[in-house]
Amino acid sequence: MLRITSLLFLAAALISCSSTHTSLSVNDILPREGYVFVKKIVNLRRCGENTCETGRISSAGSGFVIKITYKGSFIMTASHVCVTDKDNLLPGVEAVDNLKVETLSGRFYKATVLDHDPEIDACLMFAEDLVDDVEEVKLASSAPKEGDKVFNIASPYGIHYPNVVPIFEGRYIGQRGFNGFYTFEAGPGSSGSMILNEKGELIGLLHSVFRSMHSIVVSVRYDNLMQFIKKTLVQHVTGHMKELHDYNMYVPPSNKI
Repeated sequence: MLRITSLLFLAAALISCSSTHTSLSVNDILPREGYVFVKKIVNLRRCGENTCETGRISSAGSGFVIKITYKGSFIMTASHVCVTDKDNLLPGVEAVDNLKVETLSGRFYKATVLDHDPEIDACLMFAEDLVDDVEEVKLASSAPKEGDKVFNIASPYGIHYPNVVPIFEGRYIGQRGFNGFYTFEAGPGSSGSMILNEKGELIGLLHSVFRSMHSIVVSVRYDNLMQFIKKTLVQHVTGHMKELHDYNMYVPPSNKI
């Protein structure tokens, strides 16, 4: 049995009723500005006959931009980062998620979950007005091969500052089920981060790590990730563009007589 754990940087506070072999450098290849830091605050509430208890849980992960429009950006992260598992809450507890993303430049934007798949642990979000200071992470056209060199851009333990984000190097070592396996360092807060090939193209989305060896990480498998991204983008980008088109086509009634 695999002993793996999700990499979500978590802090709870309950309140009771109160180098590549090319001429280009790594910096030229890797999409650093496609990285975002994902912060989630979950507001909790449980009411009895006469009193109510409230609380709050904060957690953090990593993410990356896959599509920029003039209305905002579509962002990928892990499903367990963007959506609270209601099955893990105490009976009668209501939870409301609030998501924000922080860019490498230090700017914050509100994010909304559009779609997620807990089976493969992938999530698509949208951040309105996020159009500057970011770049799209390109999708790889082919899956990684065992032994391929890879890169990871993530914030383990919440480590990030304006224009500072950890970059890790490792190797792809194979797949099993819905999971791909890689060797590089990771920790809580790495969940949802991008895994890139030597061309700086997306091949994986990190979601877990082996408990007894944090240098072996688990990702959404390449083909499952590409299928999820392409399917959800077609659906939601088309919906956002149609909504904007309908708004632009609307002509308000005139008050003139």
